[in-house]
Amino acid sequence: WNRIPGPKTQQLADPVHRSVRIALGDIGAHLMDFPVWSLNLGLPTVIETVSTPFNGVCYPSATTTYFQFPARKGMPPVKLTWYDGGLLPPDPEELENETLDPNGGVLYVGKKAKLLHYSEGARLLPTSKHNSYGAPKERLPRVPHGEHEMNWVNAIKGTDQISVPFDYAAKLTEIMLLGIVSLRANSKLHYDAANMRVTNNVAANDFLTREYR
Repeated sequence: WNRIPGPKTQQLADPVHRSVRIALGDIGAHLMDFPVWSLNLGLPTVIETVSTPFNGVCYPSATTTYFQFPARKGMPPVKLTWYDGGLLPPDPEELENETLDPNGGVLYVGKKAKLLHYSEGARLLPTSKHNSYGAPKERLPRVPHGEHEMNWVNAIKGTDQISVPFDYAAKLTEIMLLGIVSLRANSKLHYDAANMRVTNNVAANDFLTREYR
């Protein structure tokens, strides 16, 4: 047990708290990556997480987190909503007789259409718009054979370009963890990204770091 918390301050092992459910702080990196990267999102200015009962220790059964991102150069503000624990957004009318996959995915809601991204790929909604658009051209480099582990190894050796650099990965992680901070603080957060400070709830700043042992 002494090795599990790592640098975190020591806690006594409690058999009641053996069950761990990981959602936003884990799978969020896989799903939120797409909108954060493709829409060139910076860090959010407003974050609010609501959940099923939370005891402050074990992750709740389900959460919904609302992120507000400011405008970027030539791009409007973006609202991003995270659902987990079986919670889902309403099925868009453009799905026609289908329903959203409860196993996860990303739904982009635009002015002209919607884009659904899930494990089998991506498609425009409705189907008629997808069929009329056709397959997009591949413009981005691919990791050979999908071997991301070897991409990491080869980048360390200096023989390959890393597909996800640390500066981007750190930003993506910060976005996800701000959702967890809102949960733990039980508060909507107004975030000053430049100074890495919550401005509307001073106590919430205690969750942005920890006392290391």
